[in-house]
Amino acid sequence: MSNIFKDSTWDPEDIKLLDGFEENRTLVLRATKQIFQDFCDQNLQGNEKVLEIGSGTGFLKRNWPENFHGEWIQLDSQPAFLKEAKKKLKNETYIQGSAYELPFPDESLDVVCGYGSYDVLMDLEKATKEASRVLKKDGLFFHMLDLYPCSSPIANDLEKKGIPLRTNGKYEKPEGVCQVKSISFIPEENLEDFYLESKMEENDETDLDLNRIMEEYRIIWKKYSHEIQTHDYFDRKMKQSLMPYFNPETIEKGNLTSSFKGKRTEQQKKMDNELFLFFNEIGKFYGYSNFTQYNMLRLNFPNMLNILPAGYDCAYRILKQISPSLAQTTEPSCLERSTIKYVKVRK
Repeated sequence: MSNIFKDSTWDPEDIKLLDGFEENRTLVLRATKQIFQDFCDQNLQGNEKVLEIGSGTGFLKRNWPENFHGEWIQLDSQPAFLKEAKKKLKNETYIQGSAYELPFPDESLDVVCGYGSYDVLMDLEKATKEASRVLKKDGLFFHMLDLYPCSSPIANDLEKKGIPLRTNGKYEKPEGVCQVKSISFIPEENLEDFYLESKMEENDETDLDLNRIMEEYRIIWKKYSHEIQTHDYFDRKMKQSLMPYFNPETIEKGNLTSSFKGKRTEQQKKMDNELFLFFNEIGKFYGYSNFTQYNMLRLNFPNMLNILPAGYDCAYRILKQISPSLAQTTEPSCLERSTIKYVKVRK
């Protein structure tokens, strides 16, 4: 969203942002689909009745394993998103509704899930309570996230307490989207000292050096502030929200990672014809031309596993200058690697 502090309810025009997210996800789609396949095989029978919360334009269902033959219901509060989802995948069940008031009877569903959806909810506990209500006994709840969590609910939590905060983020593709990695704030126990020291700086009316004042304020802020990673904050809050309504002993969270090696897709070539390595590290989408560049930028020590591909890549690039048509037939394989955060729990 262009303004990270506005209500987290998506606007109809934000569909362009969803398309942008999906364009990024497409770069590592084959690796991501392997994550879905492994998760499905390990946690589902394949015939469950599933409700997806905040389904958007249907990315998760469109890429879910084909060996799943249960009923999958996609719910979203935005009719514009559902309309677009229907264009991409027909003959599915779509419902406009709220995560806070699910239009289903008690204990009527086998699975409730979300993909980058629960992190945008302002009242996470209310939503998880409602998910528990509609799940059958021993039903599965899971949430996956391949971006940084939405910072609006985190900022809202702190602002309710009157706590000053700053976001530390980076604008990335799609344009206008600020992925907030961390938030720094002044803890309640430090507020009085922070305001006192800041007030002393503000009261010095003889000092007109704005740069110096800003630097002093930065030093004071750093002295009293704490920093929280948005992923860590959301992980803790999600766990706290699940514990009253699910079996705490079954809560499991962490990272799911998978790789895919094969020929590049047209989408990957379109992004940059010189890139052969594509990574998503839970919000950071990277492209590299070869393992040598990857090691240099990540400060990794090269080993035989990537020295050999780097040599093959070098030979390919030389051949490309001599005979582009021949080089095309010997193009090296690309590598996709996708990492997704997840949490799952049984009722």
